[in-house]
Amino acid sequence: MFFLKNSGRSFAMNSKNIRPKGVDIFVNETACFEILAFSPGDIMFKSIRWRFILIYFLLVFLAMSIVGIYIVNQLEEIQLDMNIKNMEARIRSIIESYSSLNSGVWDENVEEIKKSISTVQVGYNENIYVILNDNNRTIIAGSVDESIGISAFNYNIIDNYILTKSMDGSSHHIAPAEQFEDTQNKRFYYHMSFPVQTDGEIRGYIYLINNIDYIYDTVDESRMIMTQATIIALTLTIFLGLVLSTSITGPIKELTVKARQMSLGDFDQKVNVKSDDEIGQLGNMFNFLIDQLKRSMSSLQQEKSKMETTFTYMADGVLTVDLSGNIIHANPVAKNILSLESTDQKFDDIIVNLKDNISMDHIKSRAYRGTDLAEKKGETYNIDYAPFMNNKNEIGGVILVLKNITEQHRIDKLQKEFVANVSHELKTPITTIKSYSETLLDGALEEKNTAVEFINVINSESDRMSRLVNDLLRLSKMDYEQTKWKKDSINLSDIVNIIVKKLQIQIKDKNISMHLNIPEDINILFDRDGLEQVLLNITGNAVNYTPEGGNVWINAKKDSNNTLVSIKDDGPGIPKEDQDRIFERFYRVEKARARGLGGTGLGLSIAKEIAEANGCAIAVKSSLNKGTEMIITIPE
Repeated sequence: MFFLKNSGRSFAMNSKNIRPKGVDIFVNETACFEILAFSPGDIMFKSIRWRFILIYFLLVFLAMSIVGIYIVNQLEEIQLDMNIKNMEARIRSIIESYSSLNSGVWDENVEEIKKSISTVQVGYNENIYVILNDNNRTIIAGSVDESIGISAFNYNIIDNYILTKSMDGSSHHIAPAEQFEDTQNKRFYYHMSFPVQTDGEIRGYIYLINNIDYIYDTVDESRMIMTQATIIALTLTIFLGLVLSTSITGPIKELTVKARQMSLGDFDQKVNVKSDDEIGQLGNMFNFLIDQLKRSMSSLQQEKSKMETTFTYMADGVLTVDLSGNIIHANPVAKNILSLESTDQKFDDIIVNLKDNISMDHIKSRAYRGTDLAEKKGETYNIDYAPFMNNKNEIGGVILVLKNITEQHRIDKLQKEFVANVSHELKTPITTIKSYSETLLDGALEEKNTAVEFINVINSESDRMSRLVNDLLRLSKMDYEQTKWKKDSINLSDIVNIIVKKLQIQIKDKNISMHLNIPEDINILFDRDGLEQVLLNITGNAVNYTPEGGNVWINAKKDSNNTLVSIKDDGPGIPKEDQDRIFERFYRVEKARARGLGGTGLGLSIAKEIAEANGCAIAVKSSLNKGTEMIITIPE
């Protein structure tokens, strides 16, 4: 921002022209204004709009100032040069008009010269003096009577310097000398001393003083006009600068507002493009970037939602930790496993709830990759961890996956026990068959009774192995859901009678009394072969464990929407601690007795899996020495 200050006039003597003192417009050029500028610390133009206006203002100001100064200075110099020429022409005209000034000796023609000069029409702004070339440079004539007879050197109106300079025979002038008529007014005069020569000798001098106030009045008026023009031009510049800068900064400001809204999460922003110039292209590119950003954000949001949903509902716990041990993310499963109350907790402080020898230092020592096992409250967890990379493609932290492998651990244990049991169950008959076969080969074949006995044992053990293999195959098919069940309406009484007939030999050998109470009208939906297998295994088990002369009861009744089938014996019963395990594969309450009865240890397991596959349930009620009751619940 600039201000112009009127500096007033204070002029110095110069051989060519005058220069006002104290005017600081562009290298002290003549002007009536002074630039005063505030320091940059006082005014800060943070807006491009105002910077733009300032640049235009300065450009126009500089141009107008330079042009104005040049024009005013040229006008002043032209006016002064013309005044010098006019003064010289005026003197020559006076000399040529009067012969007395052209005659030989002025001393002899003083009166004539005085008379001649008195006839010269003197202007308002000039004075004429005729100076004799004697020792005193006496004024012999002039427009000012009081000066006649006085030495020019002693007359303060006449400048001794230019008078002396003209003594060499050349005209001399000084521009412009200043004289004060009073204390209030200051006037400017131009002095010229012109030597008059005849016959090569200087006779005297014509000294002309011309007032040139009119020149400076003209220059001042011109300067005022240029100042007014400059002010008008600057005003128009500011107005046009505002209009032009608004057209440029307006779209930029709109872009700024839209960008600020975007930073707050509002991506439904559009810029109104009103031109095809660079600003318009910027607006179009901004709109294009918004569309691209919206699509990218939408895609990221979808992926984020998928990831959050996956992390939230996945069965495994996921924990993300940075290199400083700060928890970045933990899904609900991880929080539950680690008893994590807040993500503000440190990793080393909460991991001890699961395993005390895992820490960030431990993970770093293993290059952020590894697997550990941990146990908590009877649950077994597999801990896998691996690093993740940050935006600089450097390791930013580690991701831990906490997987509950309790069931898998249990299954692995059961499989091992299963293999061990199968091996044990097969080993006994194989050993028996091999022993009896070797005995027969060693000569027992010669004894018919012994041979027949041994062959019967071999046959019995072979049957036992066959039953075991068949049961294993049936279980394997059910495990892999290869068994196809076809539910039909079956009369329960018919099936029970069939089962009793199949067990008739065992029942007769042990003199067991069968008590059947099956209503003839009970029909159930069940796979026929499957139902027969269930009833055969449970009833056969009851017959095997019932002592000689004992009793077995098979009852059936309707109960709301279910059919209840009860198979009860008066055998030794099952201890309470064993009742939850009797449906496990190869589990026997009395192993030696069960093996002696020819059982495989799989009958109840098969029965339960078949029942559950057909939507039924088997429950057990038993007390030591009071028998056992198996209850099958069959929904309608």
